[in-house]
Amino acid sequence: MCIHNRVSEVFNTSDGVEAEVYYRLTERFKQLLVAEAPSDLPIALAQSPIGTSPLLVVPENADYLHALNARILLLPDYRERLVELARLLIEMASRQPDGVIAAIMLCPYRYYTAHHAINCALLAARVGQSYALKLDDMEQLVCAALTMNIASVSLQDRMASQEAPPSTSQRQALQAHPLVGSALLREAGVESVLWHAIVLQHHEKKNGQGYPFGLTGEYLEPLAQLLHTLDVVTAKMMPRTYRGRILPQQALGELYTGKLEVSDSILISHLVKIMGIYPPGSFVELADGSKAIVVNTTANAATPRVVQLSRPTERIDTTHDAFRIVKVNNVQVKESYLRLIYYLWSLS
Repeated sequence: MCIHNRVSEVFNTSDGVEAEVYYRLTERFKQLLVAEAPSDLPIALAQSPIGTSPLLVVPENADYLHALNARILLLPDYRERLVELARLLIEMASRQPDGVIAAIMLCPYRYYTAHHAINCALLAARVGQSYALKLDDMEQLVCAALTMNIASVSLQDRMASQEAPPSTSQRQALQAHPLVGSALLREAGVESVLWHAIVLQHHEKKNGQGYPFGLTGEYLEPLAQLLHTLDVVTAKMMPRTYRGRILPQQALGELYTGKLEVSDSILISHLVKIMGIYPPGSFVELADGSKAIVVNTTANAATPRVVQLSRPTERIDTTHDAFRIVKVNNVQVKESYLRLIYYLWSLS
C-alpha cells in the first residue's frame, strides 16, 4: 500500500479507526537519551495568578518546557505535566489575548526551540479561540505545538545560531524528527491519534513537497496544516544570532502574497484579526513625532491603541490624525527591561 493511503488510514479518526502503525524507539536509542538527559535543570511550572503579566510568565515556562522535554523519558508524569502547561497557556491566551501576542513579540529566549514552541502554542491558542475550536481539539493542537520539535531540540538550538545552511546530516535529522518525535511521545504515554497526527504532519505541504511522507492536500490533517503556518510565521518573527527578527507586517505580507507557500486566506484573515497590522508589543512612531508601544488591537487592524513612552499611563486611540502610526521600529528589548513595561498587559 502506498504511504499516502497508509498514513490516511492510520490517522483518520472520523470513522473511529484504531491506529495501525506506531513509531517506536529502539532500546539502545532510549538508553542513549536517558544517559544524555541533564540532571541540573530546574523543573517547575510557572503559574499565572491574577495580576501576573504574560511577559513574566512566558520566559519562565519556556525554560520549564526545555527542562521537561530534556527529561521526557525520565518523567513518569510527562504527559500530565505537558497537558497542564498547555491548559495554562490556553487560559492565559483567553484572559490576556493582547498580552500573549506582546510576549511573542518581546520576550527574549535562552533556549530557542523551547521558546519557539511556546510562541507557537500561544498563537495556536489564539487562533483556536478565533476559530471557536472545541476545547479538546484546541488542547491537542497546543500540546502538538509544544512537542512538534521534541526530537530535534539540541539540533534546532544549534541551528538558531548557525549562519551556514544545514549540513547533510542536519537535513537528515530534520527530515526524521516528526517520526522520532511521535515515537518519543508514545514512550511518554501519549496515545491521542490527533496529537500524533499533528506532530507527524506539521512539515507536510499541500503540494506534496513537505516531509516526512510527502502527503498532498486531501490526506493532510487540517490542524497540522494550521500549525505548519504558525510554525513558519513565529519562526520568521523570532531573531537568530545572525539576523534580527522580521517585522510581523512583513511575515503576514509574505503569507498573503504566497511567498511562504501558504494559501489559506481564511487563516490569514484570522491572523490579521488576532495580531493586527501593528501587533501588541510593537514599537512605533506617531504622526506627532512621539514614540509609542502598541498595547491593544482594535476592530480596525490598522489603528491599535498605544501608549506613548513619554506618557506611559495614558492609552491613545490611533484613529486621530495626530496620533496616526507612521513608522514601525524593529526593537529588541533586553530581559532586564521587560519589567518596565510588563504592567501594560497584566492579567486580570
